[in-house]
This record gives sequence, structure tokens and C-alpha cells, in this order.
Amino acid sequence: MALNTSNWTRDDLIREARLQTDAIQRLNVWLRIGYSLVAAGFIVGYWGFYGGGGTGFGVLGIALLVVGALVSVVLKVGTTNAKKNVRNILAAAGVDLDEWAREHGRGKGGEKNAKGEKNSGKAR
Repeated sequence: MALNTSNWTRDDLIREARLQTDAIQRLNVWLRIGYSLVAAGFIVGYWGFYGGGGTGFGVLGIALLVVGALVSVVLKVGTTNAKKNVRNILAAAGVDLDEWAREHGRGKGGEKNAKGEKNSGKAR
């Protein structure tokens, strides 16, 4: 059963976007853990097969690498789609994130240097 959002107010949509953004941030922690498993798996696997750690550690390393890669792919796809969903929710609420980023000095063309001056985008 789908949730009926047709009667939601602008504040309801913004609150939902905030809740989903918080959930995305929590999932990103697990994404970093997945990336760490990939790195640890590679190191343990390399040590096991080529560094004298033994075949058991090599197999353990490969297992960690595979699990970490699967977790990372699933979470990356999920969080990417979730970010698009948040953008769509905010668009339905009449919030333009690109405009907000420009007004607050964030994003493309609005980046500031350490002195608070806008960057021109040209190398010096």
C-alpha cells in the first residue's frame, strides 16, 4: 500500500526530505564501511597469497573484498537514487537546491576561497 502524499503541505514535504536526508547520511556511514572492507580485503588477500600469511588469509581477504564490494555497490546505487528522490520532493515543495547553493556560496560557480572571495574558476 502506497502512502498518499497528495494532501501534504510544503512543510510536510520539506520535513520528509529532511528525514530522508538523515537516513541517507546514516547509509553513507555503512557505505564507507563497505569501502573499508574492500581495502582491508585486498590487503589481507595480498598478504595471504603473496606475503607469507597463508592461503587461509588469502581466502579471507577475497571474501572480505567481495562482501565489501557488494555492500558498496548496493548502498551507492541506493543512496544515489535516494538523493534524486529528495531533490524531487524538494522540487514538489517549490525548493530549488541549485538556486539555494548559489545564494549561499556553494556549488558550481559559487565556490569561495579561504578569504571568502568567489573563485573565478581560472587557474593562476
